Amino acid sequence: MAKHKVIFESEEVILGIVPRANDWVEYAGILKIKDGGKLPVTLSMQFIPPHPFSVNMPLKHSINAESITALYGNVVKFLAKHGVEFRG
Repeated sequence: MAKHKVIFESEEVILGIVPRANDWVEYAGILKIKDGGKLPVTLSMQFIPPHPFSVNMPLKHSINAESITALYGNVVKFLAKHGVEFRG
């Protein structure tokens, strides 16, 4: 099986807010887009401390998707699962 090449890579900052506690959540991410495959868009996220008081966020999380739009939709769902509103 041929390996797909990375055609685009960028550093991303994912921000969210916990409305009930007014705490911010921040992840540093690496967005990679490959030239083929079923899920060519990948975002690997690493949590930036401090942890919000009311939510225990995962330290690392990775999301794969078929497009950038679908990827960020999954980011919003991931944050919402933990009670965090996506802010950028």
